[in-house]
Amino acid sequence: MLDKRLFEMSGIRQYNFFNTPLTPLSLEPCIIMPELPEVETIKRDLEEHILRIRIVAVEIIDPRVIHTLVPKTFCQKLTGQIFQGIERRGKSIVITFKDQTFLVVQVKMTGFLVYGPKLKGKDTKVVFTLSNGAYLNYNDQRLFGWLIYARNLNDVKHLNALGPEPLGDEFQFPLFYTRLKKRSVPIKPLLMDQQFIAGIGNIYASEILFRSGIRPTKISHKITRLEAEKIFYQTRRVLEEAVRLRGTSMRNYRDLKGERGNFMSMVQVYGRHGQNCFVCEHPIQKMVQSQRSTFFCKKCQK
Repeated sequence: MLDKRLFEMSGIRQYNFFNTPLTPLSLEPCIIMPELPEVETIKRDLEEHILRIRIVAVEIIDPRVIHTLVPKTFCQKLTGQIFQGIERRGKSIVITFKDQTFLVVQVKMTGFLVYGPKLKGKDTKVVFTLSNGAYLNYNDQRLFGWLIYARNLNDVKHLNALGPEPLGDEFQFPLFYTRLKKRSVPIKPLLMDQQFIAGIGNIYASEILFRSGIRPTKISHKITRLEAEKIFYQTRRVLEEAVRLRGTSMRNYRDLKGERGNFMSMVQVYGRHGQNCFVCEHPIQKMVQSQRSTFFCKKCQK
């Protein structure tokens, strides 16, 4: 159950949410892009299973997911590599090999990695055969994701443009507040701007602002210091809680073992258009911001 301290800084009245968990069936059906908690879950699972394991073969079923190299060269570069380190940067997984080259995996909307037996479905795009007898499968139904082999991460442009990691030491309130006050855009799209903060997407931006008691349309430079403190605090708390629960699954996301995340039972506004707010019992509202659905409570968020 969600820690009640999540509401301490928001001023939102504590209500029956803590005794009434949301069931997955009440969520509005949608396909979501994995965000920081989902990618962090995959990263931690990879650390558990593939470190110090060698790639003995690479099979590319659909070359469209391979960027920067032709398939033959990609296979040659990765065959024989040993997994040495795994990091997450924003919504990307960065794998370091023993020879200090890298594999960057961007899962985007419908991509995911599955460790275990070899998968043979139509959504399987790349299969890595590992020296321990297992397989690492990259699946992607819509082909939005990609895999990049790089000798230098500075060559991977989308990584260099990312803002601070919200769960890292570089995410500090003074810098967050200064950058917030310099922008004149609605706060919810700003939280989703990967150059402002790395890793936050539609689900967690909506949930962070609900717990902060801040309207998604509020212009960033008009946010007070106290309101900014609430957003900063809730950003860490919501993401930490979601990581602990292994992310959110509404339709497409699966972890490395093919299992669903558990944070959807804690969702309070995202995907709940027309249902009653757990805090004030007024209906959850839905609108479109920057071509994305935004969910909020008109009464609880000012």
